[in-house]
Amino acid sequence: MKIGILSEGKYGERAYNVIGKKFNCDFIKVKYSGEFDDIEIDKDVLEKLKDYDLFITYTTNPDLTYELVRQISKINKNAFVIVGAWKGGGFKKQLESFGNAFCPDLMCEIDEDVLKNYIDKFPQLKGFLKYFGRPKVKIKCIDDKIKDIEILREAPCGSTSETLKEFIGKEFNENTLKNIGLRVQHFCRASKIRLFVDNECKKIKAGEIIVQSVKEGINQ
Repeated sequence: MKIGILSEGKYGERAYNVIGKKFNCDFIKVKYSGEFDDIEIDKDVLEKLKDYDLFITYTTNPDLTYELVRQISKINKNAFVIVGAWKGGGFKKQLESFGNAFCPDLMCEIDEDVLKNYIDKFPQLKGFLKYFGRPKVKIKCIDDKIKDIEILREAPCGSTSETLKEFIGKEFNENTLKNIGLRVQHFCRASKIRLFVDNECKKIKAGEIIVQSVKEGINQ
């Protein structure tokens, strides 16, 4: 599977580095001109869009994001787009109306259930979700201490492994869970992408997601 990370250049490099450890992945800086309905994407970029199975967009210009999804739906009908930066329910509906795109609230929330309406048509999502999406972990505790952590599925930004590696050797208790939830917010990129209005709420949600994953992964 070939994955393209689409960006104006400011965001997406961390996801590119993390996902590139498992898949053939390219960081594509999107060149374009114009604005609003007159946006024109560079012809060389458009040509590249034909070559990928999955795209993740970190473009913060909503008009550019819309045009990217529209173009992909025309020239690469088998490709799927996960929109990493978007704002507003109306815009979400517009993008998802193309049938080849999904706008998650957080990249670390996507799993087989969240994407159930797309997996049959876009089977490449199964391959992606094997390694990336809502975190899955296996944690070994001995005498109430965390002895080993295996990352089964990583958040696309890499925050799962970056956070949990700091807690090996720590006591496993409610205070540790609280600290894990707080620590992941340090690595979460949701607040950096300015399209998100409720940045702090999204960071809190990212904390809740990883804490739930840890609870499910204890001594599995």
